[in-house]
Amino acid sequence: MAAMEAPQEPTPRDTETSRTIIVRLAMGTHKALRIRVAEQDTSIQQWVEALIERELGLKGRTDKAPGAKRSRS
Repeated sequence: MAAMEAPQEPTPRDTETSRTIIVRLAMGTHKALRIRVAEQDTSIQQWVEALIERELGLKGRTDKAPGAKRSRS
């Protein structure tokens, strides 16, 4: 049985300060995402949150921001 990933940072559970979204991904996309976050030593939660914050121009964590290792062709 695979070990569950321990969160690196607490996620707010208070509905006054956070919201939950559900995203459906193709199995291959989810696998690639799991590999990427493992390579960056982060969680899917933190990776997606940083990506959204970056794309919206909001102040976010830069140490775990997605795309750091991505190369453009």
